[in-house]
Amino acid sequence: MTNAITIDQITRSYGTTRIIGPTTVDIVPGQFVSLLGPSGCGKSTILSMIAGLDQPSTGAVTVDGRSSVVFQDHALLPWFTARGNIEFGLKSVRPELSAPQRREIADRHLEMVGLSHAADRRPARLSGGMQQRVGIARAFAVEPEILLLDEPFGALDALTRRELQLQLLELWEADRRTVVMVTHDVDEAILLSDRILVMSPSPDATVIADIAVDLLRPRSNVDPDPALRHELIDLLHP
Repeated sequence: MTNAITIDQITRSYGTTRIIGPTTVDIVPGQFVSLLGPSGCGKSTILSMIAGLDQPSTGAVTVDGRSSVVFQDHALLPWFTARGNIEFGLKSVRPELSAPQRREIADRHLEMVGLSHAADRRPARLSGGMQQRVGIARAFAVEPEILLLDEPFGALDALTRRELQLQLLELWEADRRTVVMVTHDVDEAILLSDRILVMSPSPDATVIADIAVDLLRPRSNVDPDPALRHELIDLLHP
């Protein structure tokens, strides 16, 4: 099986400081993988390399397929409606689609995230959670082989965050795309992931543990495994 993502002995330096030390990771298609680690350890930098937005100082990142990114700040264009933001993403990534096709896909994905009623609202008229739903709908609508999530729920309150985590799981369960998510939340990593890559602090950060999450899916009513939670916390705070 061809890897969806191959990270081969990468490093990343800024000036004389090596932020990321030698790191090698293979991710197979269909896995939900979380990068878990302290702030500043290079998690988002690795995600940017996978997205092609940054390059390693040494080593190589190989990606087999088109990726789509969801950021913490949802990155919606304020002059477009919720539907318009999704249609714009589709026009940029899938130019072969006609305008009616783009509208049908946008409306279907807004329905999937429970926002059909808000299709014609601009971002200023949407709550933070609703804006993030639009961002998730836009990411899935372009049908990426790989979905990249950069702390997508970090700015939300606990109740909204949990609701969107479960909604993301439901969308992911439908087609099992490859997902790489950056998070510093242990419980979030356990709830969502097949596999958790734990990073050490910077400088010279690297993956210090590669842990399989063996909890059964679907996980909507599953509490985090206490033993796994303690193991991850101990790795983050030795």
